[in-house]
Amino acid sequence: MSTRTDGPRNVPALLTTLYDEGHSGTVVISGAPGGSIHLRDGRIVAVETPGAPGVESLLLASGRVDDASWRSACAADSGTEGGVGAELQARGLLAPEEFEIVCTAAVFDGAFALALSPPGDWEVTEPTPTAVIGPAFEPHLLAAETSRRLLLLSRLWGPPAEFARTRVRPDPDRPASVPSRYAALLEAANGRRTPRDIAFALGRGTYAVMLDLARMAELGLLHREKPAGRPSTAPRRPTSPAHHVPSPADRPLPRRSPGTHHPHRTDSE
Repeated sequence: MSTRTDGPRNVPALLTTLYDEGHSGTVVISGAPGGSIHLRDGRIVAVETPGAPGVESLLLASGRVDDASWRSACAADSGTEGGVGAELQARGLLAPEEFEIVCTAAVFDGAFALALSPPGDWEVTEPTPTAVIGPAFEPHLLAAETSRRLLLLSRLWGPPAEFARTRVRPDPDRPASVPSRYAALLEAANGRRTPRDIAFALGRGTYAVMLDLARMAELGLLHREKPAGRPSTAPRRPTSPAHHVPSPADRPLPRRSPGTHHPHRTDSE
């Protein structure tokens, strides 16, 4: 159903309404990047958007799971929603808490990516299948965390939407030795890739990459190119893979009891 005429004024308001109703379904959002938000009993269990790596990309590009194992798990889950995670855990490829961490990161990162540009129309549909389902979150948690991330990046860099379209390359006068997490970013930043491209290449979240790039720019490690006028078509994988395995600082922590922990925060190190 269209919500532009007499429904909620924006996507966060729509999600709040659906949460109050305990609705299970999928919110399909058009625009750039657009995407889908999956709800179960009003809570958000997955966000899929081309603006940020999903669980599959995070696991494969980072090297946590290889392509063959992922395909095998997908083939063995018998079409059960969320069954891929159970298969990966049953095969000993991921511990339950590690899978939960990746799912949590993907949900919050997807919400952040959707907020980088105004949405087009949206439509609420019946539940659509999604291979990966993680912890369920109330919409207000995603809205608050997304606002915090946008504000932080605007302070460090400038408008986040413009930052997301900016291609970066290593500064020629940068130090010869840099921390390993920055070295992988410098290798991927070839002047043709945007933060999103680099996130897909390294199997890291778009927000986490943008945050590191902003800090690297402050240190004089990066040079900014002009923002791209259209979505980048640069290859998502580096020509020489960096084999970067994110450190614990790259990942959000496991979810605990409400009010005692913030699993989605990745900038507190």
